[in-house]
Amino acid sequence: MPAIAKKQADAYDKIIDAAADLADLIEIGKIEMDEYTLEELTIFLASHAQEVKKIFKHLKYNWP
Repeated sequence: MPAIAKKQADAYDKIIDAAADLADLIEIGKIEMDEYTLEELTIFLASHAQEVKKIFKHLKYNWP
């Protein structure tokens, strides 16, 4: 397997792992949505982690 393919596969695996963690967080928060929407949302957020970090960077308050 070429090195670039392994790098891409590893990056995708990290996105999927992060998406699963986000899905758990959303479910704990009792936010209801269908499974397909939850999957699409969490993969989108995980795929755009750098942009999401920038958005939340200045938040200081921890919500209950």
